[in-house]
Amino acid sequence: MHLMKQMQAQNWLIDFRGGTRANMYRVHKTVVATKSPYQEILILDTFGFGRALFLDGIPQSSALDEHIYHEALIHPVLIAHRQPKKVFIVGGGEGATLREVLRHNTVERVVMVDIDDTLVALAKEHLKDWHQGAFDDPRVELVHADARGYLEKTSETFDSVIVDATDPLEGGPAALLFTAEFFNLAKSRLNPGGTFGMQAEATDIGVCEAHASIIKTLKQCFKSVFSYQTMVTFFGLPWGFAVASDEDIAARLTPEVITATLQERGCTNLKFYDVESHQHMFALPKYVRDAIEDPNVGMIIRDDRVLVVE
Repeated sequence: MHLMKQMQAQNWLIDFRGGTRANMYRVHKTVVATKSPYQEILILDTFGFGRALFLDGIPQSSALDEHIYHEALIHPVLIAHRQPKKVFIVGGGEGATLREVLRHNTVERVVMVDIDDTLVALAKEHLKDWHQGAFDDPRVELVHADARGYLEKTSETFDSVIVDATDPLEGGPAALLFTAEFFNLAKSRLNPGGTFGMQAEATDIGVCEAHASIIKTLKQCFKSVFSYQTMVTFFGLPWGFAVASDEDIAARLTPEVITATLQERGCTNLKFYDVESHQHMFALPKYVRDAIEDPNVGMIIRDDRVLVVE
């Protein structure tokens, strides 16, 4: 009881992960606390992590290390494409995913579709270090709609599709962005040689079943699929990602090609991603590789059998 009173007095926020673990964040100031039609939104100034975004109580990104997550998500999928000119982003409301895409000087057009206009408006005002003005770039078209519905209706095709969706929570808006049907829809909107990238849930030991399910499902849809991970301190977990294509993209992800591509595209001032970080991310621990290969771990995710994480 003494500990709980001390935590309340010191203003700690607790992120419960399932029924067995939790992360704690000490709050200095509440900047925004509101609810959109889709999710609860908290923007906080915290001790240690600086400004931070929480959605439905789950940590999304912090000033301290958001660059790790966003650089890890974006640069492998864009390097895997020989010359990405048109990019489609699903989600990414903070604007940092958009920021990283626009670093590539080959990019001529980006369509970003995020369903939550409230979140994006708040990010524009309160998360300026995240987007760094990316929303105002003339190459960007920002749409507030259901991203899956948008892709179903559009005839436009893209060189890369990138999914920066929230976790597929029960009753949440993101569950149908993790299914085989959605992956095949996204693939149908890719130009020849197109690449697909996404955040692919936690890869910590004991909780990597969701990641394994995503990779297994992607392999049902694409010929070439890579799983990778990096530690995101704000999450308190190693986090998984995926890059996929119907092209053999392995040759695009060699040290020589990565180094040359980053230089050619003007991506020379990154804080996290480079050849060494890439090799570390793609060297998966054995337990993750085993989970992906084990037919008894995870499932093929479909519209009638969605992935739900706690």
